[in-house]
Amino acid sequence: MNVRLPKDEDIHIANTKDIARIMRKILLRQNRLHRKKEYLWAIGLSTSNNIEYIELLTIGTLNKNSVKPIDVFNFAVAKKCEKIIVCHNHPSGNIEPSKDDIAMTQLLTAGATVLGIQLLDSIIICEDKEYTSIKNK
Repeated sequence: MNVRLPKDEDIHIANTKDIARIMRKILLRQNRLHRKKEYLWAIGLSTSNNIEYIELLTIGTLNKNSVKPIDVFNFAVAKKCEKIIVCHNHPSGNIEPSKDDIAMTQLLTAGATVLGIQLLDSIIICEDKEYTSIKNK
């Protein structure tokens, strides 16, 4: 499902902090009950780091989300985006990556390499101001 960028946001991304801020705004659009589930998005970027798309890939359960690399890279390949970022939320407020989060990031990194796509980051957000980067752990 394609997600619209918040109206007050610029499409140019300078760093992970920019994506975390934008994705938190998108998460907060959901009502409180729906925010108790994990959401997973893929963000495609142009070569100049402008957002080409934000795609909601899955809505999981309270503490689990599952995605296959084909789902993550499908839109990136179709739109010819050579850079992507994946982002998901932790409804618990704990931004520490789980073993599953780390394994997913490693799998997506391998898939990206085969396709010639850069997985710039894999981040975890929560409702407050915190976020963490899995790729930089």
